[in-house]
Amino acid sequence: MEFKMTETQKIQKLILYIANEVIRICDKNDIPYNITAGSLLGAVRHKGFIPWDDDFDFAMTRNDYERFLKACKKDLNTDIFFLQTAETDRNFAYSMAKLQLLGTEIIEDFSIGVDIHHGIFVDIFPYDKLPDGDVKRKKFLKKNHLLKTMLWIKCGYGVKEHSGRTGYKILHFLGRFVTIEKLKKKIYAHITKYNNTNFNDCFTSDYPDEKMEEKWLVNRTEYPFEGYNFKGFRDYDEYLSSLYGDYMTLPPENERETHTNAKVDYGQYDKWFEE
Repeated sequence: MEFKMTETQKIQKLILYIANEVIRICDKNDIPYNITAGSLLGAVRHKGFIPWDDDFDFAMTRNDYERFLKACKKDLNTDIFFLQTAETDRNFAYSMAKLQLLGTEIIEDFSIGVDIHHGIFVDIFPYDKLPDGDVKRKKFLKKNHLLKTMLWIKCGYGVKEHSGRTGYKILHFLGRFVTIEKLKKKIYAHITKYNNTNFNDCFTSDYPDEKMEEKWLVNRTEYPFEGYNFKGFRDYDEYLSSLYGDYMTLPPENERETHTNAKVDYGQYDKWFEE
């Protein structure tokens, strides 16, 4: 019986290829990285991808992330890959980076119609320090949410889902008085303002609810992943428990979610799946 790859397996094959380019550049330049979130869970529980997962996540300290961006300018194979950041793609509304595979396309539902590069990708998240104290932290995260939401609207995200809401209309109106570039500068200044402190708790601006500690980011070990060895948090149990609870128990089949994609095009890499 002939084996036929599922769409999820096809995406996994390509993002593993992209992930190895991230790691090649990190290793060449001695830049620490961590696989994180569902990618680390997959490494611990499955020694590879979660079978239904169709993305891949890296985590870095802000300093290592900036070093990675700089290294990509000289070492990234730009004939094959595109590094998408707030600087390289004007309407890209995230504070993280996506390393994309040129010649492919994947359009997620919430980014339909947004004028950005839409290649199949892996995510690279920078982590910044959170302020101490509940009141100060709540105020800090609220401002992050406000600025990020305004940028999302300004760049054209979520029109289909949210354009009829009052909050969307208000922020859309306020966005007329500030440029995309100025908003991005405001966000960067805000999220990095506590990085010279000794605070332990960190966050990534695009997913601020996820708990992260600096000690997790800097203490790493190797994990087998689809035949490779990737670096991840040494304190995986503490991290995964905080994020998923009983992470070794498989969720019910109806809760095994993948991303909702409006379009996927493998381009020239479609032939990879004929092997």
